[in-house]
Amino acid sequence: MSGQIVVLDANKMLEKIHDFPNQLEISWKTNWIKKLPIDTKKINHVIIAGMGGSGIAGKLGRELFLGSKTPIDAWSDYGCPGWVDENTLFIAVSYSGETEETLDATKAAIEKKAQIVAITKGGKLEELSLTAKFPIVKIEYDSSPREALGWLYGSLLTVLVKSKAVDLTEERYFKAHKELKNAVETRSFPEKAQQLAMSMANKVPVIISVSPLTAVANRWVTQINENAKEFALQATLPEMCHNTIVGLEYTIPEKLQFLYLESTSAFSRNILRGKIIHQIIEKREIPVIPMTMRNESPLAEQWLFIYFGDLLSYYLAGVNGADPSPIESINFLKEELKKA
Repeated sequence: MSGQIVVLDANKMLEKIHDFPNQLEISWKTNWIKKLPIDTKKINHVIIAGMGGSGIAGKLGRELFLGSKTPIDAWSDYGCPGWVDENTLFIAVSYSGETEETLDATKAAIEKKAQIVAITKGGKLEELSLTAKFPIVKIEYDSSPREALGWLYGSLLTVLVKSKAVDLTEERYFKAHKELKNAVETRSFPEKAQQLAMSMANKVPVIISVSPLTAVANRWVTQINENAKEFALQATLPEMCHNTIVGLEYTIPEKLQFLYLESTSAFSRNILRGKIIHQIIEKREIPVIPMTMRNESPLAEQWLFIYFGDLLSYYLAGVNGADPSPIESINFLKEELKKA
């Protein structure tokens, strides 16, 4: 089955997808030994700002540590919330350092005297750090932002640990890393991802998720958008129980494909809701595929699902006859904004 789907991969994205464990390992080891000049005693709130392929790292971190004593928020917009102050740790994540919204949010955080850390490869965000004198964690990886998630997320996790905002040990980090690395080395995921991609031809994917996998589902949707050049939707439990299921009454069943990301650590009532929703969707003759990952921790579960989702989006690009790397619409939008 391997190699059955031919992908027009001019920039070798598949190599970057398989490099996910290596990115996570190097980013942690690189940043763990560096000092982070922030006052951890003053931090009572964390906000992580970022957009697109950079911003997903903040969403993943927020959801992974929902049980943390220190509140963590993710922000994807201009400006920043009114409650940001000198007791806030503001983490700006921009791979390029040129993200317009994140730069604006960082400037707003400077005005509010927040403690700031930037995670970036350079650009205007690095220039801003030199002017405003806040530390940066440098990304040492050449790719598009969405291909550098291991570097972005691994770096973010080291910042969160060093700021004492979360409880994550190096041992737990690398235990999860070992699970991911084993999955990549056994090469069982690519064949399964190809099979699923072929079954999804000419269908709109709808990714059902439950905490702690809603941010992962968001990653799946955006990767399908950017890599496969395909429209996709996200439906989250328990919220979809109050609206989405009614919207299936007059839909076209053969145009939809539901994928349900099931978490081994989900709340019991949400697990029950998922089973009932499965029945409702099947009654409408819409295919729904439950998906689970064997894992020993929520972090490992996140990483395994991310890896599989990235592969799925890659092979969907092949099904669609698309090169996964170009993002012409986004580039056009940026050029038009420059004219304003």
